[in-house]
Amino acid sequence: MQRKVLSDISPDGSERSFTRVVWKGMPAIEIGPAPGREGFREALSFYQIGCHLLGKNVPVPEIYHFDRSSGVLVVQDLGSTMFFDRLSVLLKKHEFPSVKRLYSDVLEVLLLMQVRGGVDFDTSWCWQDGTYDQRVAREKEAGYFLEAFVKGYMGCNASQEVIKELDRLVDHISHFTCNRFFMHRDFQSRNIMLSASHPKGMAVIDFQAGRLGPLGYDLASLLNDPYIDLDHVIRKELFETYIKMLEKAGMVKEAEEVVAQWPILSALRLMQALGAFGFLTQKRARPFFHSYVTPALCGLTWILENDFPLKMPCTVQLCHFMQERLSQRKI
Repeated sequence: MQRKVLSDISPDGSERSFTRVVWKGMPAIEIGPAPGREGFREALSFYQIGCHLLGKNVPVPEIYHFDRSSGVLVVQDLGSTMFFDRLSVLLKKHEFPSVKRLYSDVLEVLLLMQVRGGVDFDTSWCWQDGTYDQRVAREKEAGYFLEAFVKGYMGCNASQEVIKELDRLVDHISHFTCNRFFMHRDFQSRNIMLSASHPKGMAVIDFQAGRLGPLGYDLASLLNDPYIDLDHVIRKELFETYIKMLEKAGMVKEAEEVVAQWPILSALRLMQALGAFGFLTQKRARPFFHSYVTPALCGLTWILENDFPLKMPCTVQLCHFMQERLSQRKI
């Protein structure tokens, strides 16, 4: 027998199906595509990008099988322990040295993935966008934030002043020049598995939305993760750890640009997350995401108010108004 079903796995926000199986005697995860043509294209991207990353020795799950007729994937089972799970325990126990060591390991994997994954990357593999640019930031981050979160989730209307401020924010993307690196686009604590079955002890999953882009985006995604209540002081230390990794690798120009990118990309990433939380809770009835809305909005507000390179008073005011409304809302 080639395949034996063990149990289903409940996804967070995906429309794909996940099933634990035994595949040719090996523990594996069978991933069924989301419905429709786009679901197949997503699965194909997972396969093509996954094979590329594996070929560059980036720690991702092995791909055992891809059915080109159905879009079904069979990949290595890395167990059930997410980076999120381990971090949550360590933070609850206030074991901050262990938190920093674990993050440092993840930052090493991130940089390895960004650099090696960008080499020979073919943007035709991408099912969404091949590169991260102003259009993506405008439509799928700032615009997504306004439509799915501000309007859809919060029931608020953004003023023309807010829209103008967000346009100026997005325009800063054109200033970034180091955009040749692999960008995961959802590099956060629930997409990193800690697994003894992988040689590096951890592996990155859900890379199918990958593309070429700036180094700072995935770093912003990791360190501003709404799922993790990370102290601002620790976040700054980890940011500096990553910058030192770049400098040690001789990537001084890239390090300087990441410093410049950091606040802009942090704000845009949190806007994307808030848009996703609004969409998933309202359109797909996924209540799991409700509890992470307030941390994400608080994180966005903090970034806009602390050493932000642009003045965005109307957006900050809107964020405070929504925070107040959230505090009064019963979910």
